[in-house]
Amino acid sequence: MQPYVDFSMRQIVFIASLALIAPAAAQRALLREADPSPDGTLGQIIDRIGTPAVNQVNGYACSIETEGVNGDVAQLWGNLAGGPGTLLRQEETIGALEQTAIEARFGLTSSAITYSGSATEFFSGVAGLETVWVDDTLLLLEGDSVPGTTDVWTFVQNAGVTASGEPYFRGGITATVGGTTDRRGVYFGTPLTALYLTGDLLPNMPLELSETAVDADFRFSANGTHSIVPVDLETPTTADDGAMAMDQIGLVLGGTLVREGEIIPVAVGGIGDAWDNFDFCGITEAGDYIFTGDTDGNSQMDEILVRNGTIWAREGDILDGELLSGSLEGASINENGNIAFVWGIDVGPGVPDEALFFEDQIILREGDAVDWDGDGVIDPAVTIRSFTGLNTITLGPDGAIYFTADVDVSGATLEGFFVIEGPNIGTSYCMANANSTGQVATTIATGSATIADNDVTLFADGLPTSAFGFFLTSQTPAFIANPGGSQGNLCLSGAFGRYVGPGQIQSSGTSGSITLTIDLTAMPQPNGSVAAQVGETWNFQLWHRDQVMGLSTSNFTDARAILFN
Repeated sequence: MQPYVDFSMRQIVFIASLALIAPAAAQRALLREADPSPDGTLGQIIDRIGTPAVNQVNGYACSIETEGVNGDVAQLWGNLAGGPGTLLRQEETIGALEQTAIEARFGLTSSAITYSGSATEFFSGVAGLETVWVDDTLLLLEGDSVPGTTDVWTFVQNAGVTASGEPYFRGGITATVGGTTDRRGVYFGTPLTALYLTGDLLPNMPLELSETAVDADFRFSANGTHSIVPVDLETPTTADDGAMAMDQIGLVLGGTLVREGEIIPVAVGGIGDAWDNFDFCGITEAGDYIFTGDTDGNSQMDEILVRNGTIWAREGDILDGELLSGSLEGASINENGNIAFVWGIDVGPGVPDEALFFEDQIILREGDAVDWDGDGVIDPAVTIRSFTGLNTITLGPDGAIYFTADVDVSGATLEGFFVIEGPNIGTSYCMANANSTGQVATTIATGSATIADNDVTLFADGLPTSAFGFFLTSQTPAFIANPGGSQGNLCLSGAFGRYVGPGQIQSSGTSGSITLTIDLTAMPQPNGSVAAQVGETWNFQLWHRDQVMGLSTSNFTDARAILFN
């Protein structure tokens, strides 16, 4: 590692600080049913709001449908850089194809959208052809040849994309032109590779993948290093055909394949019950993962959320003082390994019974008032009626939760697209300079600014890949441009502490991020560690190595001042 002596008197710590989200207070509506169409057409209004998506630079989007003078029009709305939302795409005529629908599920990079949908071909007049696009560029068309084979596509759906622009989707193929689908699978990358396909015999699996092969809720990590997929096996009945696969291998927990009908090991959290079905899932570059589903046990204890190999929560458990009861209606994991989900809670007859959780804390409940007009102030007369549909929760890299919900507006039910922004612990200051990726590295944190909780996890994102870095801290803010020849700005002064102990100097790896859980009772300082005190403000920043035109250098994230309570 490059010596950091030249920074030793003006060091660097990062405390990437996105705190645990405050219940109900930080949410606001971004779009509302019956709002004017984002394209500005008079007489056209938003009629439906679909699945949200995020990228790894805090961009976001959702699918919508408008109705009015132009009929039903599918659109994608949001901001790839994370600012105020705007119209990103809508159905249009591109070459010989007239787009007639945009599928609700899609993927974002920092500069483009990969999406699927249907289209009509002008010359043949054939309608309902399924397609995959990257912005205006057609990637795949139903009826075309599958690259590298003699097969043809019969459908292409559920498109997504990695942070580097590698597409993936669920597709169906046939060996006979004009024939019906005889194989299905998940395809990934350039050139396209079938990772999970009918007839495959995956390691740890006793049977081949069936004709249906995979469920629609398959997921890849940000850079596509890992995948997690509910698969279907070739069995006579549906009672034992479902299983979980990870990285094209049958997932084994506690020595047992995660498959319908298999007894869940006690070490995994089993209570004599068996896996029954699988629903939502997600995975990170670091290999952290979740999946949800049911067991075949008591109906009051059968809904489960599995996290990194064990049942993390089960129906009947108490979370944040409430009894989990009923269905899990959606779940998401971000690249920082944080999770958000909607689960029913048992609060008595006649009381709304679903809550949105971030980790183990309730953030929002049915019946809570929301900021409906987006002005930053809660509107007491507008309340959550229900969290809508499936896959309607997405957790961004900065901890922001995007979701859709039905709300009660003066007795009328309208759908909204909301964000609960993970409010930072403290205040960001001191602008960072772009590093060799072209991005400005950012800092966030999860946990709590309350000293007694001693719960802060630091997270730096937007770093060059495979770059070493470490966090530092000081109670004195500053601005020092290009210290020691660095490409960045040092934002601390006074007495510095470095997080350079065992395991604290880290590589950003393939994800371009570094995560560290800190101990508020042992804040590093030049003369030894000290405990942070109530009322103190600590400033944090991350230093990291970099390469510019082949020359070794360094850079910094932005900084954050955290007032602890």
